[in-house]
Amino acid sequence: MKIVIDIPEEEYNAICKDYIAVHACPFLLGNAIKNGTPLPKGHGRLKDVDHYIKMEWEHPDYSLTDDEPTIIEADKAESEEQA
Repeated sequence: MKIVIDIPEEEYNAICKDYIAVHACPFLLGNAIKNGTPLPKGHGRLKDVDHYIKMEWEHPDYSLTDDEPTIIEADKAESEEQA
């Protein structure tokens, strides 16, 4: 399962720097997971739409391409099973 969560940047940095920090803030992480957004199985690539809108605004001939920044890759295993 993939889930998008929102946590304070300082907590994220502390956890990345020192794994022990995970044990110091279980309530924060539990709430982040509880309030997170689960991604559906078989979802496609999640892209930075604001980047596309900005490029389209600055360059009217701009079109959506595979070069748009991908935030989260597609859930290929699940999408291949459905095919």
